[in-house]
Amino acid sequence: MKPINILSDNFKFDSTVVALGFFDGVHLGHMELIGKMLAYAKTRNLTSIIFTFDKSPKQVLEQDFDGYLTTPKEKFDLLSEIGPDNICYVPFTKDFARLSKEAFVKEILINKLKAQSVFVGFNFCFGANKSGNSEILKKELSQYNRECHIIDPVKDENNVIISSSAIRQIVRNGDIPLANSLLGRKLSFSGKVVHGDHRATGMGFPTANLLLENSQKCLPPNGVYACYVDTPAGTYPSIVNIGYRPTFDKNTHLLEAHLCNFAGDLYGKEIRVKFLKSMRPEIKFPSMGALMAQIEKDRQTMMEII
Repeated sequence: MKPINILSDNFKFDSTVVALGFFDGVHLGHMELIGKMLAYAKTRNLTSIIFTFDKSPKQVLEQDFDGYLTTPKEKFDLLSEIGPDNICYVPFTKDFARLSKEAFVKEILINKLKAQSVFVGFNFCFGANKSGNSEILKKELSQYNRECHIIDPVKDENNVIISSSAIRQIVRNGDIPLANSLLGRKLSFSGKVVHGDHRATGMGFPTANLLLENSQKCLPPNGVYACYVDTPAGTYPSIVNIGYRPTFDKNTHLLEAHLCNFAGDLYGKEIRVKFLKSMRPEIKFPSMGALMAQIEKDRQTMMEII
């Protein structure tokens, strides 16, 4: 499904139900909100729309941007899999950020999206300087005889609210199983495989390398992880190292994935690394032999985890 840029694409809606939010991570809380919107639209035979932005407002406004759980492309792909009738977005710019809360409701929700009903989270904010919240949105929509459904926070088994900011902190802390449970899927990182120095191939542990230097993704700490890696040839259990390869005095931030029982060429192809669990921190080994022995132990540990 191709997302619709409502400021430029040609489109026509009649009566719609809209799930509104940024939806970074498309986690279990987001799924609850979107699921309720889809059910509401189906029972009333209305067009369902997920409306979002193409990039984080924090990134554009330079307000403590702390990375993405899902890149914009990953987010749109995940939202498409849910099955709404349409995914719509506005390119978030500094000019758009100056749009008043009243203008957002009238121009975007009413005039363009033809929203009869809107679903938002309890902590939703909108309008210039975040002047609007979910309760204000409900009041503004009522002036047009439109409904607003405010979804209560979704909590985990420990009564902790599931939120994108909380999951990002959990990822940075390296608690992959907890992050995965709150996401409702495996934390992942995608990219095109680049050439390395081929040292690992000479050691008998060839790796697929992804550059991390300019990544905007929220990543777990440097270290070694048990993962699955999706490739054009299939999915493989893998040992993944995030870091700088201190044993070889390297200074490029890199993700190296050793795909077990894989034979082939992945250079230039896109792969997706799905994290399962941290195995150990990245350390500097005294010799090549010591590193190779540890990699074999890592392989055994990884197989036990998966």
